[in-house]
Amino acid sequence: MEKVAIIILSVIILILTAIILVLRNKFRQTNRTLRELIKENDGQQSNPQKTSGDIYFKVNKEFILTFINESGADILGYDANELLNKPILQTLLEDNIANKEALETALSKMCRNQSTINTQILLLRKNGQKQLMLCRERPQLNEILECEGISFLCKDISEAKAWKENLSQFENRDLFIAGLNEQALMERLEHDFKLAQRYNKDFSCVVIELKDVYDFICRGIDFETADRMLKSVSDICFANLTPNANIGRVDKTKLALVLNGTSTEKAAVICQNIFQQAIPAIRKIGIDEYNACMFAIAYGGRKGYNDTYDGMWTRLRRHIKSALKKKDYRIINADSERL
Repeated sequence: MEKVAIIILSVIILILTAIILVLRNKFRQTNRTLRELIKENDGQQSNPQKTSGDIYFKVNKEFILTFINESGADILGYDANELLNKPILQTLLEDNIANKEALETALSKMCRNQSTINTQILLLRKNGQKQLMLCRERPQLNEILECEGISFLCKDISEAKAWKENLSQFENRDLFIAGLNEQALMERLEHDFKLAQRYNKDFSCVVIELKDVYDFICRGIDFETADRMLKSVSDICFANLTPNANIGRVDKTKLALVLNGTSTEKAAVICQNIFQQAIPAIRKIGIDEYNACMFAIAYGGRKGYNDTYDGMWTRLRRHIKSALKKKDYRIINADSERL
């Protein structure tokens, strides 16, 4: 029995020794991780080349500024010392409820799980101007991994946003006529129609179909001349646009005018002007008078509260299709004429 007890005791000692070794290794690993976290957290301040051109600052749990790099302060028009111990909501951020709630939410999240947050914020320059920033927010940790505040590393993306908006406008353009492409035009038609419907305002649309004269020029002369004719007519349309109106191209040879705040009576006058000006312009490129007239114009407006933008667009396309089929080259009121 004594030998059995000694064996059992030896086994227990071995198990305890193994547990101690595992716990010691875990402790060492945790200690290394802690040192790395603290080093990384303090690295921005001790390694200024990381933040060259960026804005790096820290706030405590009361959202008081405890540090800002000199280059970052200079970008915003400050001296670094004049920002220290000042509330962030009265200096670098606009003092409003939204910003306060965003800071409190970020701090609460970091205190719970020490997470990093990437967001966009508007920093205030000393002269009052706002600067859009892409910001990485991280917790400031002490030796026992408690969150004592937030560190911010901010990069200026205001120029990138402007480029993105310019790119979006570029992608929406029909480069040939300098108007909207088909997708952008239909989105604009839907948006403006619904807005006019909501506020019960006048709204009209004009479609100029140049397919027959375009095909005639392509077959009889060349594609370059046909394109020049299309561009010439589109310039006439631009010249007759009302304020806040848009023009775009559909199905290659249709030019559509989205006329906000324009009655059908005014749209009819615009159609007449375009028709009278387009024929001489087409003749100038070497087309005889008879063939220069081979295009149709249809116009229509919002017909009551129950009308829809696609209903209006369908009426216009149906009348244009019928006009081409009958070789009926003229101005058509799509709201009053029956097919």
